[in-house]
Amino acid sequence: MAWIKRTFAALLIIFLLLAGAAAWLLAGIDINRYKPQLEQLAAKQGIALRLDGDIGWQIWPSIALKLEGVTLAPLPQPDQPLVRVKKVAVGVALLPLLQKRVEAEEILLMAPQVDLIVDQQGRGNWELLAEAMEAQREQQAQQPPQQPPKLAAPTEAEPAGEPLKVALEKLRVEDGRITYRDASAGSEYQLSRLSVSADNLVAGGKPGQLRATAEISGSALQQPLSLTIDSTLALDEALNGLRLQPLELTASSGAAAAKAQLRGSLHRPAADQPWQIQLSLNAEAQPLRPWLALTGSEISTQSGSALQKLALETSIEGSESQLDLTTLQLQLDDTVFTGSAQLRNGDMPGIDLTLRGGELVLDDYLPPAATDTETETAAEPLAAAPPTPLPLTSLRGFNANLALSLERLQAVDIVMDSPELRLTVDNGLFQLQRLSAGLYGGQLNTNGQLNARGQSAEASVTGGLADVEIARVQDALFPSEKVQVSGKSSITWSGQTSGADTAELQKNLRAALQLSSQQLSLAPFNLEKGMCQLVSFVEKTTLPARQWQNRTNLQDLRANILVDGDEVIVQEVLAGVENIALTGDGVINLAKQDFDFALDLALVGEKTSADGCSVQNSRWRNRPLPLRCKDGFADAGAGSCKPDSRRIDDLIRDELRYKAQKKYDDKVKEKVEDLKDKFKGLFNRGN
Repeated sequence: MAWIKRTFAALLIIFLLLAGAAAWLLAGIDINRYKPQLEQLAAKQGIALRLDGDIGWQIWPSIALKLEGVTLAPLPQPDQPLVRVKKVAVGVALLPLLQKRVEAEEILLMAPQVDLIVDQQGRGNWELLAEAMEAQREQQAQQPPQQPPKLAAPTEAEPAGEPLKVALEKLRVEDGRITYRDASAGSEYQLSRLSVSADNLVAGGKPGQLRATAEISGSALQQPLSLTIDSTLALDEALNGLRLQPLELTASSGAAAAKAQLRGSLHRPAADQPWQIQLSLNAEAQPLRPWLALTGSEISTQSGSALQKLALETSIEGSESQLDLTTLQLQLDDTVFTGSAQLRNGDMPGIDLTLRGGELVLDDYLPPAATDTETETAAEPLAAAPPTPLPLTSLRGFNANLALSLERLQAVDIVMDSPELRLTVDNGLFQLQRLSAGLYGGQLNTNGQLNARGQSAEASVTGGLADVEIARVQDALFPSEKVQVSGKSSITWSGQTSGADTAELQKNLRAALQLSSQQLSLAPFNLEKGMCQLVSFVEKTTLPARQWQNRTNLQDLRANILVDGDEVIVQEVLAGVENIALTGDGVINLAKQDFDFALDLALVGEKTSADGCSVQNSRWRNRPLPLRCKDGFADAGAGSCKPDSRRIDDLIRDELRYKAQKKYDDKVKEKVEDLKDKFKGLFNRGN
């Protein structure tokens, strides 16, 4: 074993000799001579570089340049640094160093801190740095061309050798931190515990390995979020290309977990050419609900199986100004959408999106039905909600073309077959090219426009529903336990409004609707009973004893309706009820939640129906008899429609005048006939 001891002793002696030689060599290189030149070089680029500590050497575990207390700031504001680094170590190659040439192979950043701040005016401090760098470039462009600066010793007695060369094989970042504060939005985010380990980042070399971990916290996150990046990547010559083989990103926070994988390349023909992108992306978040809780937007849904999975798969091709997402596949729970998209980043950002999906049960994503206690609370009178301003600024500044379609959509218990939406956006001008769907045996087709380019919005819409089950529409849009409407109907509409908030839009709403139906039924109103009540009242007869249904079946209904703000004005109603002809008009007040209709019922024939009431006086047949339907939505019932006493009185007075006139006319006629007889007898005696 003696030879082992001798070998070990020899190696130790050689190591000590090499260490001593390196120490002697490093002692002969005063690297601090470069300090003023480094600061000057940075200043010429518009950057205020400050080195608070000396530039020194470290020998273990590798030979490296060491800088401490490094800060970077915009040249006009050197006291407001964007970047602070506790320690920077630059590993150098040994053989070039023996020739007094410095070639960097490894960089270590200890506790780097980056502070990004947006002021109240929305201006970021990094913009100051970019402006300072641009100003320096413009100033240098106006000066006569000079030789590029080199790192040279300040005295000619000690030549500085060649400039620093970089052949980066390793990059290490330990305990980094990036802070973002937006004073205008009142938000703050921090990326902390940043750790980066990258090997073989030599341009044109073999693929290297990158691993990074960090923790994100901020005002919109309920708890910190952990990120991990693992990638095999390769850098092309002249740093004009990057290949990901692949890059995997994982994010987690408690029960929230997501992962994404990118594979492909980014390259450009030359340094002054735009980047070309060719990537494939696979991303998935499962389960999805914890992510909503993480961002404070957790929602309660009717189905517990909703919002469990979100997945995205696509190919990304294009450049910095335009990206094409082809073979785009998006999955939300069990519903799969396929299509394509295009993202544009020019003077006017834009997006084109086409998606085709299967069946989507939207009800599963809606809030649960209200409990009895919540319903009672909601029924209590509430103060009017304040107007909500329209986000007009947010509606401008971008273009879009959207084409969305489904095989079937179930929403608020309405099943739509083949719904389709086509929408275009042109810098605040929204044009609904098409909104169509098969709706319970009928067909919906509508289009419209919203112009948000001015100080207020202007909107218009036209369209119609053909042969639709009106009861399903009422249950979805105007639910009421008291008033029920059923039957197949066709509705056409056109309307327009304008305003800067929701209150103005409602106030300025003007619309016209035309309704037609052959089988419309109203409940709990019985207009035939109302007609019989009118007849019994004016003829002083007894109302027939029969079981009256709380329903009216209307024949060949036609109605013209106007919407004026909160009021819905029914200008004309034409319909038939058994042997009764119905006409009338009325008003529905949406703000007060009530209605008031004046109807005229005219009997065609002797009886209202086969087992209805009869009219003895022929003068009341084919003559409009007034009925009034008035009540609140919550109180509507069988007693809401009654004889209109105001107009009945006029009819009775008219009838009394008729009878008086008839009686007077009869007496006059009797007198005339009597006089005729007398005159006739008188003339006869003369003969």
